[in-house]
Amino acid sequence: MISNIQNIQKLLIKHNLKLWVLINKENSDAIFYKYISKTIYSLSMCFISTNKTYLLIHDLDKDNLDNEYLAKNNIFVICYNTSCDLLNRIEDIISDLGFISKVSLSYSAMGDKDTDILGHGEFIEFTNMIKNPYLKYRKRIKFNSAEKVMYSLLGEKTDNQIERIKYVANITQKILETTFKTIKIGMSEIDIAKHIIELTKNITNKYLGENIISFSLAWENCPIVLTGINLSKIGHTIPSEKPLKKGDTIYFDFGICATYEDGEKIYSDIQRMGYALRKNETKAPRSVQNVFISLTESIENALDLMKPDVKGYEIDDIVRNRILRDGYPNYNHATGHPVGLKVHDVGAVLSNKSNKRSELGLLENGVYTIEPRVAIPNGGSIEEMFVVTKFGGIPVCKMQKEIYLV
Repeated sequence: MISNIQNIQKLLIKHNLKLWVLINKENSDAIFYKYISKTIYSLSMCFISTNKTYLLIHDLDKDNLDNEYLAKNNIFVICYNTSCDLLNRIEDIISDLGFISKVSLSYSAMGDKDTDILGHGEFIEFTNMIKNPYLKYRKRIKFNSAEKVMYSLLGEKTDNQIERIKYVANITQKILETTFKTIKIGMSEIDIAKHIIELTKNITNKYLGENIISFSLAWENCPIVLTGINLSKIGHTIPSEKPLKKGDTIYFDFGICATYEDGEKIYSDIQRMGYALRKNETKAPRSVQNVFISLTESIENALDLMKPDVKGYEIDDIVRNRILRDGYPNYNHATGHPVGLKVHDVGAVLSNKSNKRSELGLLENGVYTIEPRVAIPNGGSIEEMFVVTKFGGIPVCKMQKEIYLV
């Protein structure tokens, strides 16, 4: 069975990186915490090359190590006890690795806070430390970002996480289905949002105890509720006093967060579209049905392409272009994003190339949303969550196939 460090080394080779230096103090680096050690608190550094790994720690932490894990992953431990000693040990490691000229660090080159682990001050401090032996022996050095490796390590979901995401998404779906059955004409967007919040409390209480200790809304202004003319607004608009009228479309952007007893938080994020029937109507009018068809088919068109290493912008192109071809205006947001351990998780953004993260590839077992929008009065928006597989995207809960009728 491949070890964690061997997996990281394979990713270094895949992305043409030679040496990655992780710097950690009091669990400041999530990847260090997950893959190296959870019990080191003083300043520590892990040097991972494509064939050798060194862990540099303070003497204070040497009794806290999981030596069995370190041996299994072929991690060599070196201790220091003073600042001067730290610099000497860094030189020993750098020289033993042969003065690798391309050194990767844990910062973002794409303006992404989730992978920008080293702050600016730390970046300056530690690059100066690492440069010392190179300057001393007149060797070349260049620093770059380990971001693509970090996306792979943080963005790919385990089988257990995928099952949890599916479970939470299905609860979310149930809440929204119940909402469409219980809201009334004349309720304001604010009233409907309050109604969803109350339903969420009532429904999620039934799911406590199955390793889940609490539920909450997935973000601060959740849910987003828009009706009728307000569907022409941008997606993050907060609910207003506008009442739901007959002949209005209605849309919800909604998610929940489940906290498991092991401390893991799982998030959902889905959108659903409905229509308030006029007198004597039994279905939505053709104009609303056309909006719905454009949204659902644009999502379906992308599913076969949701495979590992497909670029985020390629998914965006397929979905967005279908909306535009149907004569609707362009929407001013990404077509989708990673989701699961956060609402907006780590990884490729399904957007046009104006977003640097759109040039990242999708990850196998990554979970992403697709959320096209028709931003017109009585328009709509639908958001689905998918797991990426080598055969295409698989929905994590029941997809919307019909317009919900109120």
